[in-house]
Amino acid sequence: MDSKFKNRLRFGFLIMLFGIFINYMFEVDRLILAVLINAGIILILYNLYLHIKYREVPSKDERIRKIANAGLAYSWVFTFLIMNLICWADYFNWFEITVQQAIGIIYFVMLISALLFQQYFKRLGDVE
Repeated sequence: MDSKFKNRLRFGFLIMLFGIFINYMFEVDRLILAVLINAGIILILYNLYLHIKYREVPSKDERIRKIANAGLAYSWVFTFLIMNLICWADYFNWFEITVQQAIGIIYFVMLISALLFQQYFKRLGDVE
């Protein structure tokens, strides 16, 4: 995938995740949220369409699959730890959050940590 498609996809994901994040954390007008989330989705879908239209078929070798699986496994563990932290925070009454905010935090952590761990392992070159 060309770097311009990757940058546009990242930008679309960031816009969409920002819209989801502020939805769960702050009281904001629904129109702003709808615009942010829809703009992110439109950018993602449009750039995926362009990538499919003009793509060079990459080969998925064993190393790429190992990196993806390791990134998702580390993301799962990290998300599990965050969920436990939320439970302990509720048990000790450190702060109060609604169920919607807790689920939003979990979704946000899940998506971001999976992307970050996969990028980290790609930069390392291989997973041991």
